[in-house]
Amino acid sequence: MQRVVGDSDVIIHLAKLNKLDLIRELYECAHIPRYVELEMVRYQYDEVGIIEDAVRHGVLKVYETDDSKARSIAGRYGIYIGEAHVKVLAEELYAEIFLSNERKVRIAAKEEGFFVAGTVGVILRGMNQGCLTKEEAIKLLNKLKASKFRIHPNIMDSAINSIEE
Repeated sequence: MQRVVGDSDVIIHLAKLNKLDLIRELYECAHIPRYVELEMVRYQYDEVGIIEDAVRHGVLKVYETDDSKARSIAGRYGIYIGEAHVKVLAEELYAEIFLSNERKVRIAAKEEGFFVAGTVGVILRGMNQGCLTKEEAIKLLNKLKASKFRIHPNIMDSAINSIEE
């Protein structure tokens, strides 16, 4: 099984869609820094209970990470500290997959040799692996499109069109 690290944005969006189970089905679990876990709890997202359950049940595995390394990475790439903690964890675990929706983070992770997937990619992989039907995937993507999910509309339309073809 591939080692996966995750940033808060993908986890929160999957929780909003009530689809954190896709992480278990596709990757067994996602590894997250304690900093990211605390960030999600601190901001009191409506999905905090779902996220806490995912930690309790091992869907999300939490690790301590070095704050000074994270601050250095954040400065080097111009990314937020939480995202830099994910990068530190990815290096420590020799992760293959980096879950993030943020453009700067995705670019930095790709430059470092990680395969990067965002929320849309997880949904599409879930469909391709038989965890979701085409109809379920389209419904989830349309829910994201209707929400405050920040993505260029052409990307979302392209993903939906690729399923419908």
